[in-house]
Amino acid sequence: MSKTFLPAAGLDFLLPLYDPLWRLMGGETMRATFIRDAGLAAGQRILDIGCGTGSLLVQIADTVSGTRLSGLDPDPKALARSRNKAARAGADVNWTKGFADQLPHADASFDRVISSFMFHHLGLDVKRGMLRETCRVLVDGGELHLVDFGGKHSEQDGLL
Repeated sequence: MSKTFLPAAGLDFLLPLYDPLWRLMGGETMRATFIRDAGLAAGQRILDIGCGTGSLLVQIADTVSGTRLSGLDPDPKALARSRNKAARAGADVNWTKGFADQLPHADASFDRVISSFMFHHLGLDVKRGMLRETCRVLVDGGELHLVDFGGKHSEQDGLL
């Protein structure tokens, strides 16, 4: 069975509008707050799960020097935009095509795992898989920082 994903803008043809729309909605300010609150610092190895068009990692590269950045997303079109955006900004980022619940990274290979506005797109089993995989790739004492939308839920939706 092949895995599916929701493109960054919901539909492939909307992808070119994704970044301008986020800028209009204050995305740079939100990302700056997220970067500050995640305690990102020089020397850290950081993985962004569901990196989309790469704006968060490019902003991290611009504001927190000395980090080693990796982005993961299943969408090859979004990753192409990420690569181009990072190249224009001079940001050194390792981009990988993959899924949140099957991270193609070694155990204990990141100090921080971050994710923004993609968790709500995942089904419960994939959410659980992502959290398991996150624990696997984080070093002891590493941290997950996730920001997303809230919504209706019941006790049946619990992750644990």
